[in-house]
Amino acid sequence: MDVIGPLQLRVMKFIWKNGPSTVHAVHDALNDEKGAPTLAYTTILTVMRNLAKREILEQTAQGRSHVFAPLLSDNDYRAQVLQAIRNDLFAGKTKAMLEFIEQAPEFKRGRKKA
Repeated sequence: MDVIGPLQLRVMKFIWKNGPSTVHAVHDALNDEKGAPTLAYTTILTVMRNLAKREILEQTAQGRSHVFAPLLSDNDYRAQVLQAIRNDLFAGKTKAMLEFIEQAPEFKRGRKKA
């Protein structure tokens, strides 16, 4: 599984939280986020269609609109991404990946000492 991009992830987070949604609903919600750039309806439509082509969303016609539903849960997506990282960057070794995370200074920033 390829990692999805930032805008695709924003779309998926909305759908995972709110369930099957139309492009209109996602477009409105993302444009209502504080500090987020304004997105065109066609941009969201393209993103959602691309997620459907990648079999991350399912697209179903309902009258004149289409409803998009997730084909995998957020936890399934996280697991697949972590599995790909483990396999691609750590030769399939979970222990090596966890040791890297524990030792990497970038992960230690902001953590409170126990």
